[in-house]
Amino acid sequence: MSSSTSPEFAIPDRCKRVKVDVGLSYNAPQTQSWLSADPDLYVIGVEPNPEAVQAVLSPTNKKRAPFHDDVLSPEHLKGGRFQLVQAALGNRVDSKGVPFYVMSKDCGTSSLYAPQDPTLGPMAKQIQVPLITLAVLLKNFPWDRFPYIEYLKVDAQGSDLDVLIGAGALLQERVVFVTAEPGGTQYYKAGHCNVNNIAAYMQSQGFQMINHPCTTDPTFVNRRFIAQAQKIQISQV
Repeated sequence: MSSSTSPEFAIPDRCKRVKVDVGLSYNAPQTQSWLSADPDLYVIGVEPNPEAVQAVLSPTNKKRAPFHDDVLSPEHLKGGRFQLVQAALGNRVDSKGVPFYVMSKDCGTSSLYAPQDPTLGPMAKQIQVPLITLAVLLKNFPWDRFPYIEYLKVDAQGSDLDVLIGAGALLQERVVFVTAEPGGTQYYKAGHCNVNNIAAYMQSQGFQMINHPCTTDPTFVNRRFIAQAQKIQISQV
C-alpha cells in the first residue's frame, strides 16, 4: 500500500463486526484479545514500525517479558480475520514518508515524535515511514456491508489526537466507540496530545466522554450511535 492510497479489504463472510487497533507494538495484544473473544470479529491493525510488523506477523513470535500480554496467535494470523496495515496515522498524508523514532527493545514506545522522557529508554534509530490519515486508510472499506466501526482504539505515542483529526467526517459518521491515549508529555512537541484537547475535539465531533469498566484511557461514545452502543462490547488491554 502506498501512503496515498487505501488498501482493499478481503473480509470473510462470517465476520459481522469490525474494530480498528492503531498501535500494535511487537505483539498486538489488543487484537489478540478481541479476536479470541469474538469469532465473528474482523480487526484492522495499524503499525508503522517495520520491526514490530515483522514480529506480529511471525508465527514464532513470543512474549518478551512475563508481564506482557499474549502475542497474536498463528490461528488469528491465518484465519483471515486480521489485516495489518504498515503505516503511521496522522492528520495529513505525506507520500515521501516522515521521521519515525524507534526505541531500543521497543515494546510500544516508538513514535512519530522524538522522545524526551528518559523512562522510554534510549532511541535505537530514526527511520522514514509512510504517513496517511484514517480517512484515507478506510476509503475503500465496504460500508455497504458494515455501516459502522464498533471500536477505534488509538495508542500512537503522542499522535493520538492527530489520528483522530485525520479521521475527518469519518469519525462522527462511522465510529461508535473511541479510546485514545493522552501521552504527549513524553515526546517533544506532542504536548497537544492531552486529555483536555482530546476531550474537546471528540465533543466537537458529537462524542461524549464515558467511564467504561473495560478501558483505562479516555473513552468516548458517539451520540449518533447510542442505541447501537448498548449492544457492543469493548475492551482495552
